[in-house]
Amino acid sequence: MITIGVIGKNEQHEKDVVSGDAMQVAFEVGKAVAELGGVVVTGGRRGVMEASSKGAKEAGGLTIAFLPSLDRRDANPYVDIVFPTGLGRARNLLTARSCHALIMIGGSCGTLNELTIAYAEARPVVVMEGTGGWADKIRPVLHKGRYIDERENIEVHFETDPRLAVEKAFALAREFENVETNDTP
Repeated sequence: MITIGVIGKNEQHEKDVVSGDAMQVAFEVGKAVAELGGVVVTGGRRGVMEASSKGAKEAGGLTIAFLPSLDRRDANPYVDIVFPTGLGRARNLLTARSCHALIMIGGSCGTLNELTIAYAEARPVVVMEGTGGWADKIRPVLHKGRYIDERENIEVHFETDPRLAVEKAFALAREFENVETNDTP
């Protein structure tokens, strides 16, 4: 099974709201991942994480969450498998490193952290432009418009259509899986 990490803005309090457009994109991304037979992996909280998990569940998919806290009750109601890590933001390592590919929707500093970890680990990332936050700010600061830095580890991809983003993430995940398999003795 292909695992797709959906990273994006969390709603931490009532004034910290994710836009309706970003929530709809997240829902559609989660739904498309499930329809293609993938597993949605998130940080398990609210906002983008909840919307993508809800989309996956409504399409009959499986959802996994790495919570920052030790309390399973912190997970949104659409998570099937909950890992209460107690790691705080350090749990970003788990999502970024455990998935075959990631899709970035909006995002604040935690999402940016997940993006840079994924890049350092050469995990494919598709950024959903038009969803606000770092998803709309990252392109102009990229090296050669495609890389986080001059190492050129792995290209950052961009998309505006949720279904196309998921299809691209699956294609990149398959390429990544082949590289992983070929490098393993």
